[in-house]
Amino acid sequence: MAKLVNKSQKYVRTLLYRLHKRQHIKRIEKGKYTLYDDPLVFASYIALPSYISLWTALRYYNMTQQQPSDIFIMTSSAKRKIQLNTANIKFLITRHMFGYGKQRYSDFDIFIADREKTVIDSLLFKLPITDIREALEDTEIDCQRLSDYAKKTGNKSLMKRLGYLLEKIKGSSYGLKALDNNYIRLDYLGKRGGKKEKKWKILLKDS
Repeated sequence: MAKLVNKSQKYVRTLLYRLHKRQHIKRIEKGKYTLYDDPLVFASYIALPSYISLWTALRYYNMTQQQPSDIFIMTSSAKRKIQLNTANIKFLITRHMFGYGKQRYSDFDIFIADREKTVIDSLLFKLPITDIREALEDTEIDCQRLSDYAKKTGNKSLMKRLGYLLEKIKGSSYGLKALDNNYIRLDYLGKRGGKKEKKWKILLKDS
């Protein structure tokens, strides 16, 4: 703003305060303002680096019927959530900062996970398996890229769950396999026990 108006930072602080008070601009947080009502336009620029993922990205790609009211942002460091009108912008820490890039949205560039990384993040942050199944039905998913992303995380449980689901839904595991003999639940939110699926070392729900 100081560069735009060619004034001192002190002048700019006063100017921004007045513009905000007159409701010409909206305050996101200290030192950050916007002209726009849609938080998706600016949410991936509040913390850098960061990108949109989870429910927000699933909805963006029409990979779920859910209508999330919150915006989910993946970041490399901790940041408190921001509340704007009826939406919360929630920041979640991940060490897997890959599989995202710029996409055009409402004449703006936003940083968002691609389809495949959205599924990986959904598994890492334990979204319901039923919703992940729905996302995997998407015909535009690159299953080989999805498999490569899973291997890149090094998460053995994730690879088991995804390999099992890919084999059931797409007919192939695309190179994924169980890397140990420890049994895990397919539904991490479900009850203990269940029928054993020996190839993937997965416990399925009791029928």
